[in-house]
Amino acid sequence: MRRYGTIAVITLCLPPALNAQARVMSDPMPPHAQESRYAGARLMRSGIASQFDSLGRTPLGHMGDSVTAYLFTYNDQLRRVVHARIASRQRFQPPVSWRSACDEVAHPGWFFNLAPASRALFAVVVPGVFGQPAVNELPPAARSGVWQFFHAVADSSWRAYLAFRKPATDRASEFMWRDFWGPKDDARFSLIRMFGLRGTEGRTYTAFSFAMRDDYPGAPNTARTWVVDAWGYPVASALGNIDLYGTVADGGGDAVVTSSGLIRWDGTQWQIPPVYSEEPCLYHRTMPLPPGAHP
Repeated sequence: MRRYGTIAVITLCLPPALNAQARVMSDPMPPHAQESRYAGARLMRSGIASQFDSLGRTPLGHMGDSVTAYLFTYNDQLRRVVHARIASRQRFQPPVSWRSACDEVAHPGWFFNLAPASRALFAVVVPGVFGQPAVNELPPAARSGVWQFFHAVADSSWRAYLAFRKPATDRASEFMWRDFWGPKDDARFSLIRMFGLRGTEGRTYTAFSFAMRDDYPGAPNTARTWVVDAWGYPVASALGNIDLYGTVADGGGDAVVTSSGLIRWDGTQWQIPPVYSEEPCLYHRTMPLPPGAHP
C-alpha cells in the first residue's frame, strides 16, 4: 500500500496535462555502483526527492539507507540539516517531449520517499550522514598557483567565444571583451569562492566552480568544476558549473557538498558528481550522453 500511495503522490506532482504520458515504475533493483556515493537529489514541492539518472544504474541509495538533506532558503542560506532514511524508491521515466521543460521532472531518474519527510524552498539530498558544511581555509599557494591554469582556460574560451559571436564592429568587440573579462581583466577570477579540502595522508586541496558567462545556445561551454592540489595544479575536473556549499568530514578527509551531490575521494582520485543533474536542460551540451543512453 505504501508503494501505491507514494506513486499517487508523485503523480499529483506532475504537470496535469502530461500525467498519462509519464511512467513511474517499481524499483528495478540495480546492483550497487560506486558512482552512487557521489550522487545527489533535489526535494520537490511534495517533499519527494528527485534524482537524475539516465540509465537507472546509480541511485543515491537503497531502501533503509541513510541520507542527509540540506534545506535552504533564499540566497543559498542553509536553514537546517536533516538526517533521514529512504522509505521507498521508484524509477521515473518521462516522455521525450518533457526534456525541453528544464524542470525537476523533465529527466529520467529516481523518486525517493524519505522518512522523516522534509520540505524547503530548495534542498539537496546526498547519500550518507553528514553535518553542517564548513568553509575551510585554502592552502596558501592554491589561489595564486591555479591562476595560470584558469587564465589558459579563459583565454581559450575567449577566442572560441569571439569566433562564435563574430562581432561586427570594434565597439561590439570591446563590449564583449569587457563583459567577458570583467572590471579586473581576470574573467572574474577574484570573485570565485574557493573551499579548502582535507585529503588523505595530510594533503590539502581546493575545490571551486566557475563559468565564463558565455554559455549562449550553441556556444562552447566553458563552465568548469575543479579540484586542485596545494600548489594549484588541477587534479580533477568536470564540465559544468555547480554551487558549492562547504566541506564535511568524510572518513579521514573531507567531502564537498554541492548542488549536484558530493565531491568525494574514492581511494585513488577525487570524484565530481555529474553536472547534468544540476542542469538537465543543458545536458546534451554540457556533457555527452553516457553509453547506452537514449535521448
